Amino acid sequence: MHSTKNQTTQPIQEFPVFNNWNEIANGWYFVIPSKDLPRNAVKSIQICGQELVFFRGEDEKVRALDAYCPHMGTHLGKGKVVGNNIQCFFHHWQFSENGKCVHIPCQTEIPPKAQVKNYSVLELYESIWIYPSSQPDYGLVDFQDLSHATEKIIHFGKSYERTCHHHVTMINGIDPQHLKTVHELDIEMNIDISEPQLGNMIDISLKGKIGDGKWREKIARFMFGSHYSYSMRYDHGNNGFLTLMKDVYFKNYKWPSLHMIFAYRPLERGRLLVQPIYVTKKRSGLHGRIVSYLLIWLTKRAFYSLQGEDGAVYENMRFYPANLLSIDRPVAQYIQYVNKLKSSSWKLP
Repeated sequence: MHSTKNQTTQPIQEFPVFNNWNEIANGWYFVIPSKDLPRNAVKSIQICGQELVFFRGEDEKVRALDAYCPHMGTHLGKGKVVGNNIQCFFHHWQFSENGKCVHIPCQTEIPPKAQVKNYSVLELYESIWIYPSSQPDYGLVDFQDLSHATEKIIHFGKSYERTCHHHVTMINGIDPQHLKTVHELDIEMNIDISEPQLGNMIDISLKGKIGDGKWREKIARFMFGSHYSYSMRYDHGNNGFLTLMKDVYFKNYKWPSLHMIFAYRPLERGRLLVQPIYVTKKRSGLHGRIVSYLLIWLTKRAFYSLQGEDGAVYENMRFYPANLLSIDRPVAQYIQYVNKLKSSSWKLP
């Protein structure tokens, strides 16, 4: 936003990957909820400026290819599924999941160049995700305390658009100065940052004591004890796995954590899709079901309380981290992490 203004007095700080619309980093990008692509269905979707076709075969597996037939350029989204292949509408050429043509009605010989690029696809959190190559470097991450949960309850929030880069808006939850000023979380923060050997993720946790001066703080201390903790796990710089109420107790009772995924997908330069996904462990019995859906509801409330005001700020700022303070250490390390991500072959129009 406003990238061409104030060039002589406030030059723009450019980065290799961070906040760079010219680079699409490798990583898992949210496509659609799994239920929106039934068996034998075809759907064309633009992902990060790339026109792609998704189809679910007879075996229930989802595939993804570049959208245009290598014969005459017909859009494969106009075609249909045949077995586990997609068939072009115009001349009925069929392509397998690896993008190779496997059938041409008018002849048995198939030209060597009769193929389209294929992409790796997976289904997690009742969602379809795509990686900008056929061989992903890493899988999609999970929440630390949900990694052993065999079943999860998933709810999709309403997707929305932003006119800012996702690398910038993802900083929202790890900006201690912002939390202290705008949201009045005037508490002493201890910041833990862990960047595993895996190059796809970084964990940032904020912990501290809850004050007791304001009425909100007194209520929070009564409900949640004297300490708070939450964490953000970043996956490939384009998905944020937020855990609220982490290690929070009411007397001797440990409160269940709240979990949410911020899935970001660039649409074009200066335009971004955000998909909120609310997650909790599936619990048995009627009581467990009530608890699970109550936690989903609380997670939604927490998200709605922050969504509007912060988004309006990010859409009207030109991010320029030239004078970061020591308290901004999470932001600085996050920027370093994003700049180490590998760029893909995709480009935004």
